[in-house]
Amino acid sequence: MVAIPIVITGIILALITTFCFNFGIVLQKKGLKEGLPEFTLEEGVSGLGATFVKYFKNKYWAIGFALGIVGWIPYVIAQGMVGVLVVQPVMGVGLIVLVIFANIMLDEKVSYYEIIAIGMMIIAPVLIAFSGISDVQIDLYRFLIPFLIFLIILIAVIFACIIIGNKQQNAEWSSMFKIFVAGILGSLAAVFTNILAQAYSDAQINLISFFGWAEILFGIFWFEYFHLWVFLGLYGLGFFFLTSMIFQNNGMQKGKAVILWPIQNSISLIVPVIAGFVVFGQTMSNILLFFFAVLLILIATIVLSKYQAEFGSE
Repeated sequence: MVAIPIVITGIILALITTFCFNFGIVLQKKGLKEGLPEFTLEEGVSGLGATFVKYFKNKYWAIGFALGIVGWIPYVIAQGMVGVLVVQPVMGVGLIVLVIFANIMLDEKVSYYEIIAIGMMIIAPVLIAFSGISDVQIDLYRFLIPFLIFLIILIAVIFACIIIGNKQQNAEWSSMFKIFVAGILGSLAAVFTNILAQAYSDAQINLISFFGWAEILFGIFWFEYFHLWVFLGLYGLGFFFLTSMIFQNNGMQKGKAVILWPIQNSISLIVPVIAGFVVFGQTMSNILLFFFAVLLILIATIVLSKYQAEFGSE
């Protein structure tokens, strides 16, 4: 049994994390409202780089982005101390922070129906935490085929969302599909984080030495299986995190943060759990509780999507 002081510390760290994540989104949205451009692929890598520079020059967006990065530190520590059963319910409470500050700083009004939907998204992580999901233990030899199939399916869904979103005449619906893409890409970043953590453990890399960092950053010993997955895990995490951020900010341009962030956050929570069952062999003790949580998220997403589509006509 985990000692009470450790539990309290874990809860405090989780609260710090969820504040950083949700307040960071509000600040990024405030920066976007000051006329920041959308990310486009038409000008290539140099164009994306120039857009990133403009974003980082905006103090609100830059601080919000920094808070999102900083928030991962207490999140990882809290997960290690008290586990998902404690951390996930606390993380859901952060949506309250989002609603309050979005109202104060962004003047985003929230209807009763939206409050109910967001409340369902706060409850859902609690139910998922109590559904008894086992820890991730990846067999890096056996997971490859199901992982590739899972990855291909998600990439196909991403392209479908991009195509459908680009065909939307309604800018708010287009934003919604961009947020769907951002959520899936963010979930893939989480999956690659799990792969990186397991591969790092299996490879037994010494981070004290120069060669240890060279193995991770440059793949010097990539021809050894576990070291290869450390390398792929790191850059997979980086690639999907950055692309998720691009679609997230493009989606937020035309929508309400108080609607879009809960949807993205829920997608980023559910997809790694599905990957855990399909790819990594995780189990759960109460599958009905899990599916009820997914149902709550689905209903809440439909409700919030409806209000997001109507946002442009307000």
